Amino acid sequence: MAYMAVVLALLALVGCSRSGSAGAEDLEQARDAYSKGFYLEAEKGYERYLQVEPQGKFRKEAWERLSEIAVNIKGELDRAVVLLEAMYLELGTDPDEAWRIMNRLGDVYSQLGNLTKAVESYEKCLVHAAGNPERMCQTQMRMAKLYRAMGNYDLVTATLSNCADAAPNNESKAKCLYELAQSYSFISNWSQSKRAVDTLLDLPDVSDETRALSIFLLADIYENERNYAKTRELLESIRTTYPNPKVVETRLANLPDAGVEEEKPGPPPDMDDPPAQDPEPAGEGI
Repeated sequence: MAYMAVVLALLALVGCSRSGSAGAEDLEQARDAYSKGFYLEAEKGYERYLQVEPQGKFRKEAWERLSEIAVNIKGELDRAVVLLEAMYLELGTDPDEAWRIMNRLGDVYSQLGNLTKAVESYEKCLVHAAGNPERMCQTQMRMAKLYRAMGNYDLVTATLSNCADAAPNNESKAKCLYELAQSYSFISNWSQSKRAVDTLLDLPDVSDETRALSIFLLADIYENERNYAKTRELLESIRTTYPNPKVVETRLANLPDAGVEEEKPGPPPDMDDPPAQDPEPAGEGI
């Protein structure tokens, strides 16, 4: 009997909690539908919750689920933009939440191909990331890739240089320098690319993968200079640490022998000699 009394009391509490919140039932149904993969049903439930619970404590969850369904389930990126911008208006007073929302919005705009709007979103991210070097670095890396896609290499190099200077640790600094070196290589500025890689390789506490990627890029630079001996030495050093060892093996197999310059075609035979003159016919000129 005591056990039944406890159960009845708990049920009464649950009933009170349901009746005490206008959107509680909608929220529970939305959660249940989402957990079972019924995303359209979940979407409707979360939308109803937002409508009837203007001060609800689970509004953040509802916004996040709706934006997730729009992006990952339905592929409705334009709808995701509207949801994230509304979410930002409501929750953007919290710098932590504001950074997350703008970071997600920047990614959605990037997928839509609206690079200008994506950059604007990441610029807001930088404001909300003040005092958080890790987030500052992450945001600057994303902005630099957008600038690179837009062909603005002045902003690319400036952004990545700032990223490297403000990085919270050597691994983050190395990633900024690697992107900087790669960006210089895209515009054939090999000297600046090499300088960035050399700075990176002098850093301690850098992961094997980041170091291997950087050495591979350095090998590209030396191969461009036709220094095949140095190129081979660098590639040999990352046989086991490069993320895709087969790529290294292929590069080594196709690399010219050290010290051998590519043969340049010579002139056709006898081109340096004057053309032979036909002998005058006997008796000509008499």
